[in-house]
Amino acid sequence: MEERDFLHPDHETQGASIVYAIDAFSANEERKTGVEWYAFHLIQAMKQHTLSKEERVILLSTAPLRGALATLPAQWESHVLPWHFPRGWMQGRVSFEMLRHPVNVLFVPSQGLPLVMPHDPRKQQATVTTIHDIGFFHQPDLYAPSVRRRLRSVTKRAMRRASHILTVSEFTKQEVMEAYHVPSEKIMTTLLAPNPTLYFPRPEEEKRVTLQKYRLSPHYFLFVGRLEAKKNILTLLRAFEQFKERRGQGDPFELVLAGFSGYQGEEIKTFYEVSPCKSSMRFLGYVPEEDIPVLMSQATAYITPSWYEGFGIPNLEAASCGTPVIASDIPAHREVMGEASLFVPPADMEGWAKALTKIADDSSLRSLLREKGLAQAKQFSWARTAEQTWEVLRVSIHA
Repeated sequence: MEERDFLHPDHETQGASIVYAIDAFSANEERKTGVEWYAFHLIQAMKQHTLSKEERVILLSTAPLRGALATLPAQWESHVLPWHFPRGWMQGRVSFEMLRHPVNVLFVPSQGLPLVMPHDPRKQQATVTTIHDIGFFHQPDLYAPSVRRRLRSVTKRAMRRASHILTVSEFTKQEVMEAYHVPSEKIMTTLLAPNPTLYFPRPEEEKRVTLQKYRLSPHYFLFVGRLEAKKNILTLLRAFEQFKERRGQGDPFELVLAGFSGYQGEEIKTFYEVSPCKSSMRFLGYVPEEDIPVLMSQATAYITPSWYEGFGIPNLEAASCGTPVIASDIPAHREVMGEASLFVPPADMEGWAKALTKIADDSSLRSLLREKGLAQAKQFSWARTAEQTWEVLRVSIHA
């Protein structure tokens, strides 16, 4: 279906009694990380859901939709809302559209809402948003001051004005209820899931080609994500140093980190530059999504040392690739991974070093975690998440 410019009144959806507008800004980003992938996979799964003849869906974006996102089923439309400023699209442009062209339900897959939004149940109007975590509330030192202030502001507004809230884990739901005194009936937990068409064990030849591409040895521990304070990368680097020192000269293991630099990333760089194990630490920067499951499939273990997470989707993605997982012992990781991971307290550097050694030396443990991880990952489904999301969107206008 062709993309439409929502600037003109003759492009309004006609003859629909219920119109859903979904913020596709994040999903349409060329380079995606956590929230962007959540929005993309959820929208793609929601497209598979059958609509009633009265329902229509509008995807809102600043630019024409990219790739698979642009393939729209019947009763779905793309409305491009141009915005020529680096910030303010949601508060400015989307607010203007909601004022000029009200919809029944606005769904924002992140916690930043427009200033003007549908919220009158008497007119079958509602706004639904997703809260991914509130780490900034409990551990503010892990966030840049400007980011912390912005998240506090947009989250507070979301709690006050959203008709319903989605959270990505029961842990996040409980934190939201306690921190913002939101009633349970206003919140639905809709779990994330790995993409089954991408995250699965890869054949040896594919792994060999990818190793050559990145010039990696076949023996490495992998981390994928933003290199920032929240992810506890410095503890991982220190633990890896200890691991290497104990194994002595000739040990083949490398630590491979893929992702952009984030808050306090300069400290990570400084540590790396003076590390005696520098030659065994590989920083790949941004890695295309199609290469990540191949890197995961080859890894001896996938490592997530985060201080705080709302869910931790890379753990499940790695498990789907048949890769053992070592995760920080925090509530979200426990909830998502169950018994399918080794857990280490995030501050326990000695514990991390021992866990790396244990995984490297114990093939039976690796096999056990591989088997448990594959089984655990199968319990999560984007189809189920999309179904639950549709349920909330429909219920919201009758609340």
